[in-house]
Amino acid sequence: MNYGRYFFAQIKRIKRLLPEMLFLSILFFAVTLFVGKTLIAGSDYEAGKLKYRIGVMGEEDEFIDMGIFLLESFDDTKYLLEIVKYEDFEAAKKDLYSGDIVALCDIPGGFYDSINYLSNDVSIKYYTASGNRGITGVFTDEITGIISNYIVYSEAGILSFVDFMDYNGVPSDMAYAESDRLFLKYMSALLSRGDLVTVKTLGLSNGLSTYGYYFTGLTLFLMSVLSFAGISFFIKKNRTLDKLAYSKGISVPGQIAADFVAYFICNAVCVTILSVPIFMMLKSGVINIPEFFTTENSFLFKFYLNVLAAMVLICMFEILIFEVLEGTVNKIIFSFAILIGCAYISGYLYPASFFPEAVNRVGKVLPTGVAMSFLSSFLTMRDRGTAAFWLVGYVAVIFAGVCVVRKRNICK
Repeated sequence: MNYGRYFFAQIKRIKRLLPEMLFLSILFFAVTLFVGKTLIAGSDYEAGKLKYRIGVMGEEDEFIDMGIFLLESFDDTKYLLEIVKYEDFEAAKKDLYSGDIVALCDIPGGFYDSINYLSNDVSIKYYTASGNRGITGVFTDEITGIISNYIVYSEAGILSFVDFMDYNGVPSDMAYAESDRLFLKYMSALLSRGDLVTVKTLGLSNGLSTYGYYFTGLTLFLMSVLSFAGISFFIKKNRTLDKLAYSKGISVPGQIAADFVAYFICNAVCVTILSVPIFMMLKSGVINIPEFFTTENSFLFKFYLNVLAAMVLICMFEILIFEVLEGTVNKIIFSFAILIGCAYISGYLYPASFFPEAVNRVGKVLPTGVAMSFLSSFLTMRDRGTAAFWLVGYVAVIFAGVCVVRKRNICK
């Protein structure tokens, strides 16, 4: 048995699995598309497509109404905040529990009089559902603080200033003229908060936008789960074929190379077919990725080549897993757990930057994390050389590891 015959034997084996792999690839693609839509929908706040809805209820007062008007009309929060007025507390509570609003500010009776008399015995009540925590909860706390600041601190400061001038015998007409000037300074300071800093979004992770990050992660996730469609290629009752090929002069590296090329070609065919609808959606605008500054065929082809390069590492990593695991059940169950676990902590489904620092570091050095960095570097055009070096290095190291495991199994 020479190397050519062994290689074509592996091609014939994988070829029989191609129809099944194509069918499962389309199924995985549909599931991944649904997951992607769900993840992106959950990021609409960051993308500016949705606003936080805050409920406000309580006694009618011209100062309170003016504060709400200023928030809705002039403050920077108008781009991310929508105020909903309520008269019935039960209706507001129902909307809070259902998620229609993320928080409720209840301005109790006597609150305005309490401010007038410079007392703090009456305070605004703030309600939030127990599930509205995390980044959303922290953010709504800040929004509620803005509302309180408008109503409480500005008016308390003005009234204190008026009382101070009255105590010192300043004529009333002059006192009220100065209080008006102070009021305008308060409004000017509050409404110009957005001018105090410049906010620049560097990206969700790896320097990518939200859409670019999830698109990259889900692309790699799809390539990872494709392996389960061809898992029977690696299920062997015994090592007879490997030992026979070795006895006929087919070296272990030669066997691994033949297995890898056959497996990679089959995966590449599936990815190529799935790339067609993805690129069509990109060109038609159904999917808008900021990093795709152009949808010209040349750019899409370069991206496709980088996807294949990343897939080289993923396929080699999967071969290592299948080679190490023994038994059909182990190959199916544990390979699934390992691949999904690695994909998760490497940020394919959830931004790796949100994980604890220790987990984040582990995710980056895994083969799945290196593949993520490599494909991200193409879209950001940064650290291309470093990412390519790690990719090639990992492929070489994993290839050597697979050879060691195969040699050990043959010599048993």
